Formats: sequence, C-alpha cells, structure tokens
Amino acid sequence: MNKKTWYIISPILMAVLVFLDQITKYLARRDLAESSKSIIKGVFSLSLVSNKGAAWGMLQGRVDILSIVSIALIIVLTIFFFRIPEEKKFNIIRILCISIVAGAIGNLIDRLGFGYVTDFLYFELIDFPVFNVADCYITVAMLIFVILLIFYYKDDDLYFLSLRKTKKDNEEPSDKVDSGSEE
Repeated sequence: MNKKTWYIISPILMAVLVFLDQITKYLARRDLAESSKSIIKGVFSLSLVSNKGAAWGMLQGRVDILSIVSIALIIVLTIFFFRIPEEKKFNIIRILCISIVAGAIGNLIDRLGFGYVTDFLYFELIDFPVFNVADCYITVAMLIFVILLIFYYKDDDLYFLSLRKTKKDNEEPSDKVDSGSEE
C-alpha cells in the first residue's frame, strides 16, 4: 500500500478502534454499575472501576496532566506516522501507531467526558489492575513494537526516527563533484 492509501485507511481504522473501545466502556458503565460479572470464576471478571489516574493508579486525580500527556502523545505519534517510509516492511509500525493513538484517544475521551477512565477487565487470578480495551491497544502495540525493534529492524531501518536527518540526508551523493582544480 502506498502512503496515500494509508492516509485514507488509517483514520477509518482508528475510528473503528475508538468506537469499539467506547462501546465496551459504555456497556460496562451500563451493565456493571451494580456488580461485577465473573467470566471464568476466580480467573477473569468484568468489574467496573472509575480510574482517575494512569496505569496502576499513578497520578490519581491528575486528569489535567494526563489529558495533556495524551494530547502530546497523539501529536507526536501523528508526526511519526507521516515520517514512516513507504516500504512494506514498515506497515506493521503504521498499524501499531494507529493502535496506540486509538487507545490514547479512547482514554482521552473518557478523561475529558467523565473526569475518569472507565476500566472493567480484571484478571483476578493474578490480581492484575483493572484495565480497558484502549489499554489493550496501547500495551499490545508497544510490546510488539519493542519486539520488532529488538529482533526485526536493524539500526539503519530506523533512520526516520531521527529528528534531524532523513535517509536521503545520510546518503552520499553518487555523482560527487570534486571542487578542487586538477593541475
């Protein structure tokens, strides 16, 4: 797929992911307000939590700071998205960016709309903090990105991450002209 196609598909995919996140949060607020529901007894349940902080309860009550951080993340990843080379091997990075931005938008909508993030997925077995679908988008995408950075991409592949130079700036011109005079 060329960049123009990605520019058309990415907002649609992002909108679908945000919609799925928001609909699951809506259903959680509607159906879990009174009690939690066990899916696998003692292992996994749906349990409504109004999270006024970030992951693992950090920055509780700092919706303002978390909203600013989310907006900044969305802007940075959008700029990053436009810098990704057109080569097919970078398509997965595009999808990961879309997932992270969709997750950030989903949680930002909650923070701005309710003053908290709706969490409802709870792994009782390991007493993992309650989370939501947007958190899954972000966490899984970041995990895959780290794995790709370690095992798939080479340092030369990541030239587009640099703020200063592009691959073209790093390449030596093929028709180098000698500016010195020949005698």
